Amino acid sequence: MKNKLMLAIVALLGFASGAVVSRPILILAQDGQKLAVKFENNQVRVLELRLKPGEGEGFHAHPQYLLYALTDYRVKNTSADGTSKIFERKAGDIFWGEPITHKGENVGNTDVRALIVELKPR
Repeated sequence: MKNKLMLAIVALLGFASGAVVSRPILILAQDGQKLAVKFENNQVRVLELRLKPGEGEGFHAHPQYLLYALTDYRVKNTSADGTSKIFERKAGDIFWGEPITHKGENVGNTDVRALIVELKPR
């Protein structure tokens, strides 16, 4: 129910701003990282992150963002300065993040699935 509510809110925000939703676009980045762009307009970009246990993603940057966990997972994030922190998320958790450059690695035994709503600078 929470997943449906969050997706509905994101979709309504997009439609209210006059955006058009199209089929997801697959982004291939360094280290074979896969993110699917689920929605984008001039105000936000919505990404779906998927990492299997043991998979990692290369260094990348986010502007201010909101992360919505779709599954329970454990991930290790390493900042550009080399410091690391492990986060445990439960499905339905919502996390606000300030701009960051980091890389992530799934250090748990479940798939990481999350929606990331990036706010674009005005």
